Amino acid sequence: MKAIVGIEDYGGFSSAASAMETVQSNISMHVSKLESELEVILVDRRTGTLTPEGSAVSARARQILQEMEAIQSDLHALKHDIRGNVRMGMIGTTARWLIPILVPELKKRHPNLHFVVSEGTTTSLEARLHIGTLDLALVNKPPYSKDFAFKSFFDEEYVLYISSSHPLASKKSVTIAEMDQIDLIAPPKGIPFRDLLDTLAKRSNTEFNIIAEVDGVRLIASMAFDGYAPAIIPATAVPHYLSEFAVVPVEDLPNRRIGIARRKRTPESAPMISVLALLDEIFSDEEPSRFPMPDGTRKIANPKT
Repeated sequence: MKAIVGIEDYGGFSSAASAMETVQSNISMHVSKLESELEVILVDRRTGTLTPEGSAVSARARQILQEMEAIQSDLHALKHDIRGNVRMGMIGTTARWLIPILVPELKKRHPNLHFVVSEGTTTSLEARLHIGTLDLALVNKPPYSKDFAFKSFFDEEYVLYISSSHPLASKKSVTIAEMDQIDLIAPPKGIPFRDLLDTLAKRSNTEFNIIAEVDGVRLIASMAFDGYAPAIIPATAVPHYLSEFAVVPVEDLPNRRIGIARRKRTPESAPMISVLALLDEIFSDEEPSRFPMPDGTRKIANPKT
């Protein structure tokens, strides 16, 4: 099962063998045995990619392997020893400030827990959560899939990040209408946030001068920080040390809701429970001074799953 999953993840026999620190003949032998047992061809030998039968087997194998890993973790937890793997995805704007809080605290509490973080957009992280390559995903807005459970942690406002010399920089807040003809880096059309911007602009007879269309909040923010053009970004995307620019809240835009998503049908392992418990502490109102939140955010009181 590890061999077939490895071929799917790494793109062929040779790459899988290298990643799994074994030889190609070993991978081939395991795949051949599995094919003989199931009486189907799992890997196209010409391309090194999985056949439709191979993809079906790999999806089930991935779940089985995760459950086998969870069994070991749960048994160790009964001895008060949390060990095992947790693969967590995070949107980049939250990962920037949360990882320095989360990772050291996990290491202190559970030194044998192997915690891996992957950055991505909400869409890409939801896809990885769905196929099982992630255990948890910290994303914005409740996921569309009914297969996920979602727990809200905090809201954050959107801000206009603009040069301190711009006329709008001195305002306490700004409306969409006041940004008429402003240069702007924005997501491409079809991205929900861009569609929202276009809808609000149309309502207020506003036209943005879109300098560049960029898919990815972190990349948009980086371009704005480098002075390429202003951008509307989440408050937590702005580092505190960029003093030559102004950060102005945008009144018309609803806050962005951030929370944790997980698969409903997958039992939570002991390591997952430990990570979720620490996240609950970080985003709890009970100890605000221990885990301070960035400016422009608001914790959700009594969040529900």
